[in-house]
Amino acid sequence: MTKLHLVPYPNKVILTGGFALPDITITENEKEMPKREAYFLRISEKEIYIEGDKAGIFYANQTLHQLQMQFGKELPCLEIEDSPRFSYRGFMLDSSRHFLPKEDVKKMIDVIALFKINKLHWHLIDDQGFRVEIDAFPKLTEIGAYRGRSHFGLVDEYKNNSGYFTKEDIREIVAYAGEHMIDVIPEIEIPGHESAMLAAYPEVGCEGKKVQVATCGGIFDNLICAGKEESFVFVTKIIDELIELFPYEMIHIGGDEACKRRWRSCPDCQKKLKELGLKDENALQQWFVKRVQGYLKQKGKTAIVWNDSLRGEKLPTDFVIQMWMGDKELVADFVKRGGKIIQSSTESFYLDYPYAMWDVDKILHYELCPEFIEKEEAVIGVECPLWTERVCDLDREFYQMLPRLPAMAECGWTIKEARSNEDFKERYQSIDNYLKQKDIFGAPEAYWYISDELAERDMEEHKRMVYTPENIAEFEREGEMMALERAIYGDER
Repeated sequence: MTKLHLVPYPNKVILTGGFALPDITITENEKEMPKREAYFLRISEKEIYIEGDKAGIFYANQTLHQLQMQFGKELPCLEIEDSPRFSYRGFMLDSSRHFLPKEDVKKMIDVIALFKINKLHWHLIDDQGFRVEIDAFPKLTEIGAYRGRSHFGLVDEYKNNSGYFTKEDIREIVAYAGEHMIDVIPEIEIPGHESAMLAAYPEVGCEGKKVQVATCGGIFDNLICAGKEESFVFVTKIIDELIELFPYEMIHIGGDEACKRRWRSCPDCQKKLKELGLKDENALQQWFVKRVQGYLKQKGKTAIVWNDSLRGEKLPTDFVIQMWMGDKELVADFVKRGGKIIQSSTESFYLDYPYAMWDVDKILHYELCPEFIEKEEAVIGVECPLWTERVCDLDREFYQMLPRLPAMAECGWTIKEARSNEDFKERYQSIDNYLKQKDIFGAPEAYWYISDELAERDMEEHKRMVYTPENIAEFEREGEMMALERAIYGDER
């Protein structure tokens, strides 16, 4: 029996026998299907027929492309009826820690589209760099997009530390992604991870003092001031310009790792907290985030936040929660009230982690609907984040992504009954060979299903990269901040 080397594997395949003739006619019929992104593909001896909506036709052609990688011109005659398990299948690119130029981003889009990824979550703003041009606040890129020598472990301390995307760059990338059926979701961090922003505009911070664009990783206490009205106006003006650049439904507004030390000593924040009758600074964060979400809602947008934002009062269910770590009881309550989540657990889907921690086998067998969530329909999809503290160029990005992102894509597309985890390696190899011809190299095959011995060596290499003298200081600072948060709010992780 002919085995098809397809990733993600289609949900219904019938081999009808024989092979198609070379250079046969391809007919495409765009029409509405019972399910979005669904398609029908028939290969006969004399014709290739494709039917589906616009996205479905694109995905049928991706399937066809993979078949050509395996068989060349003589394709097997078959019929495929296919549609995605989840509507959200995402990849997150962090451009703040290391800045990849426009053409590299487009090359990355080419690759993720091959596996039917349909969301690019673009992390453009963080402590280490503000990467998108904002006309209302030019210093965000004049100052916030540049930093000097950086310490992220044993990687080049000067490479791709600085730079930003002009509005023209953004429009070009968004249009290119759209041609590949990918929605681009920008992320603006609120209220934490604001060092680059406050380096440019310190007046929207609590103390009004200029800070430095961060040159190492970690958690910093540089938060936007929730008590100043000008902070909200500042954020909404940025959002207005982002909406012009990113025409899709969702905008990510962050909400994670907001150490509130400065809020606790800020007269404006404490005054606002008392005026509103809020319990604590967690509730103040929720008030600020809900206010920003209300503004987005007026503009017809849906806000995504990390699960940290659930702390405080009950968050309205018209948010979407990106679940990455902790807060299980809060997530479960949010879902019971009708909320929706994106699965991005650090237990399986963080691509910056070494293969020793999450190899292909771990991803393929990870349960996308956690046991503490009662209904799978609460999970709108899955996303693999790639944080780039130690990923400073496109080659390393592909090493971390491939083949782990395709494995996640299969989890997000193919229903369990149609999927064979055991033959994933064999199915992926034809695609891997094709990518190598394009000078795209993922991790070596030995890392895909990593042995205990190799995993031990991989972890040792990872530790040597991470635990440098500069990073030890970073972890100590981060530990002190989180200990302070736990002392005040309890251990919410």
